[in-house]
Amino acid sequence: MDIGLSCTVWAGCERAGHLDGIGVYTRSLWQAMEELKQSEASDITVKPYAFGLDLPELACGVPKTLMADFRIHVLSSGLLKLPLPTSAAIRRDVDLVHATDHHIPRISGVPVVATVMDAIPLIHPEWIRQNYKTFKGWLFARSVRGADHLITISEHSKQDLITHFGVSPEKISVTPLGVDPVYFERIPLETRDAVLSKHQIKPGFFLFIGTLQPRKNLPKVLEAFNALPESVRKQHPLIVVGRDGWANEDLLPQLKALEERGEGRWLSYLPQSEVMALLQSAGALVFASLYEGFGLPVIEAFAAKCPVIASNTTSLPEVTGNAAWAVDPLDASSISAAMLDVLSNDALRTERVEIGLERARQFTWQECARQTLAVYRKVLAAHRQA
Repeated sequence: MDIGLSCTVWAGCERAGHLDGIGVYTRSLWQAMEELKQSEASDITVKPYAFGLDLPELACGVPKTLMADFRIHVLSSGLLKLPLPTSAAIRRDVDLVHATDHHIPRISGVPVVATVMDAIPLIHPEWIRQNYKTFKGWLFARSVRGADHLITISEHSKQDLITHFGVSPEKISVTPLGVDPVYFERIPLETRDAVLSKHQIKPGFFLFIGTLQPRKNLPKVLEAFNALPESVRKQHPLIVVGRDGWANEDLLPQLKALEERGEGRWLSYLPQSEVMALLQSAGALVFASLYEGFGLPVIEAFAAKCPVIASNTTSLPEVTGNAAWAVDPLDASSISAAMLDVLSNDALRTERVEIGLERARQFTWQECARQTLAVYRKVLAAHRQA
């Protein structure tokens, strides 16, 4: 079985020098498939594809070009239902194409599996970039419905796809994400201390990880943090790790004020090794997101033995189970109470860290790849019978 792995976002991340969630998903899925190929799935060959020209070399090789400009294809596909001009060449090269990101191609004669992490563009258009959001949401919905089969990453996301995209349940498979085994490794104390010293931080801080965008709910986390006693804020500052996204005109001055008071830091993007050092040094990860398709930082924190405060909404209860301090993301007092409890309740913190560690072990990229390959085989069998 020859699989065309469409990895446009991964290629973009490679150019930018950092991986976002979709980039991590695509790379990790490919790595896990390569491992399965050595054991239980020797019949598969993965071939990278992407939209764009002069594509960078990825761990899986240099992608072949689907089309120079995805924007042109999404318009011709969405408005006129035209397939890629390269369909014939793709058909000769692969049996199936998996679009791991929101760049979903329409290909004549080749089944397309599309991973759709969530339905945010339709449910909460106010949370996405504002340029042409209504038209882009319509085009996205058209491309999603045009795929032969959808993969999503939680039961919550599946229900949203059924409700808001009108996709039948039989056309959607859930493949939960995995955690990179490196997060389970304990970092030497001197290495952790070096990272903390570099950023002028002491252990025991509250940690926020995520791109600064509306659904990540950082303003409410700041409100909750500012409600803590001053002595707690000084001893356990709020460390924010995340690139500036959009709609942050009011947020950025608050982060500056936080730093000026000596009660926190905004570190923007950090490499994985430094994020791991922070996770293993933090008093807790505060992940009070308004919506998550899965919430990968949560299981990464579990693997790192970091206590987690997480929202009790959308997909997060599926991921956290009873291992996190569940909070109402709209209620600052709920978040504040959890922040105080995680610092003061030693017995509960120890118990939940152990539960979280065991929970993290249940989410592996190998199992994600195994379930994804099962979807490929199912879709390809149906295509051949059609």
